[in-house]
Amino acid sequence: MADIETPTGIEAFIHDPVEYFDWSLTAMHSVPREETKRLQLEGLKVRFNTLKDRIGMLQRLADGAGIDAIEKVEDAVPLLFEHTVYKSYPASLLAQSKFDKLTAWLQKLTTHDLSTVDTKDCEGVDDWIDRLDAQSPLCISHSSGTSGTLSFIPWSKGEMDRFGKTWPVAYFQQFGDPRPADNQLIPNCHVISGLHRKGGSMAYRINDLYAKYLAGAEERLHCAFPGKLSSDMTYLAAKIRAAKARGELDKVEVPPALQARMKEYEEKQRNQASQVAAFLKETTEQVKGERVFMGAVWNVHYNLAMKGLEEGHRHVFASNSCIASGGGSKGLTVPDDWKERVMEYTGVDSILMGYGMSEISSHATMCSEGHYHLFPWVIPYVLDPDTSDPLPRSGVQTGRAAFFDLMADSRWGGFVTGDQITLDWDTDCACGRTSVFVHDSVSRYSEARGGDDKINCVAALDAHAEALDYLTSQ
Repeated sequence: MADIETPTGIEAFIHDPVEYFDWSLTAMHSVPREETKRLQLEGLKVRFNTLKDRIGMLQRLADGAGIDAIEKVEDAVPLLFEHTVYKSYPASLLAQSKFDKLTAWLQKLTTHDLSTVDTKDCEGVDDWIDRLDAQSPLCISHSSGTSGTLSFIPWSKGEMDRFGKTWPVAYFQQFGDPRPADNQLIPNCHVISGLHRKGGSMAYRINDLYAKYLAGAEERLHCAFPGKLSSDMTYLAAKIRAAKARGELDKVEVPPALQARMKEYEEKQRNQASQVAAFLKETTEQVKGERVFMGAVWNVHYNLAMKGLEEGHRHVFASNSCIASGGGSKGLTVPDDWKERVMEYTGVDSILMGYGMSEISSHATMCSEGHYHLFPWVIPYVLDPDTSDPLPRSGVQTGRAAFFDLMADSRWGGFVTGDQITLDWDTDCACGRTSVFVHDSVSRYSEARGGDDKINCVAALDAHAEALDYLTSQ
């Protein structure tokens, strides 16, 4: 481990924590809590001091709130971005293909210079993302657009690659085991994904990380669809769904460039479920007996397992495979024995559950005690759900989750989520990890509040309003 007493040590910790901890899951979760607090505070100070004058939105927010220094981790709470910030651009920019102005909006959220990105003749989001990929250090990812609007998160290519290093550590190492040999850090397993190979959302961006840090080679990455999922079609479909739910379908404007593609997209969507089922069955046969990584929501695993079991298949993968899941019930009734059926079919002895989101470069994977342990470079906050004031960083606290990702070095890593969590600050987990943990009771405030989940940061309400005005101004 690097010398944590020097500034270079703190820089190493926040820049590339996987390298800092020598690619060891055990080391990451064995840092004494007081030491973790010190590392996090020092790292937060570095991030604020280096980013305050380089990210326009952060600078406006800090100036408006009168914050010019960080002395304790709670000082950053008024500076945490609301999760709506990344979709705060005027909707007309997408509807009217004003990608020069959308780029100007994005510029206020990143340190990277986007002034040379040529958006001329961009007909849609796909073109815009391709231009940013080719002409800037960014590798932006967008949300699924379930609200009818896409969120754009300005990851850099460097940040994304360092995030990739966390995957083999989080999903293929066991806490308590020694660090694997250098030639075993990458599992070189088969990765099975029921999605497209390429796309603009994080669900597709991570396929590149899978290929490099899990599969170790493109030929071991198996995707249901070899092409690219159109971000334009994702956006338009989400927009139509949201309008239909509001009874305003007649108000949706479909850009002429997308009208011809809409029918093709709808046809693909109708056939997708059967195609994915066929892909999973065929790919499972191809890699039978091999080491596999497969991450999906519970029902994808369960449906595949039940069909396989009905056909008499048992223990189809190598026992050191990883079957990972998360994401909640998605409104479906979850069978009590779904994990047992999936384990029986796949041959693994446990399903690795995880809690995470596309805004942070970390995985909170569940331990043997049913707790989601946070990596030390992610600073958690539990906020009062009505005022967004920080709750005490002691005992067991339930409230709105917020996080600061110290690995982010070209965007501001702090944001407030829509999740309700219960976090234990003090209890020593029986699994042996020293890291703080979240209970297995994560839920969405929007579900509890009938879809309305407005975040109020009373302490800096005016500063947030002024900063948002700045962000959305043309």
